[in-house]
Amino acid sequence: MYRRILIPTDGSDDARKATEHAFRIAEMSGADILGISVVDTSYRKVWDEDISRRIERILRKQSEKAISILKDEFSSMQENGRMKECKLDTQILEGNPAEVILETMEDEDVDLVVMGSSGKHGLDRIISGSITRKVLKSAETPILVVG
Repeated sequence: MYRRILIPTDGSDDARKATEHAFRIAEMSGADILGISVVDTSYRKVWDEDISRRIERILRKQSEKAISILKDEFSSMQENGRMKECKLDTQILEGNPAEVILETMEDEDVDLVVMGSSGKHGLDRIISGSITRKVLKSAETPILVVG
């Protein structure tokens, strides 16, 4: 049914719930998985260079941790004899998260996106609306939102 599933993750509880759902779907369909975490660089326009570098280091560490969790969960499932036919690729990308997710959907030819309804950064929702909502508005690929 599905060939390639995209899981955007920031390590939040909702993202981890979405990962569980995506793994179940992948296991049933034999789909490969692409896990991404996006280092939000849109703040660069607001802060000076020194503050921007500090923020970016923090966000990059969060992305690395989110991807590490995703890899660990995938490995655990494979060790338990599940998802043997599935492959996991991961990437840490930079930019505006919603835009990067949409670009990745197109560039990587995914046929399903599974993402959390909200992430770690509540400030983003207040300032610019949720990433999930932005992706939903523009996506042409089916999206499963998990909350």
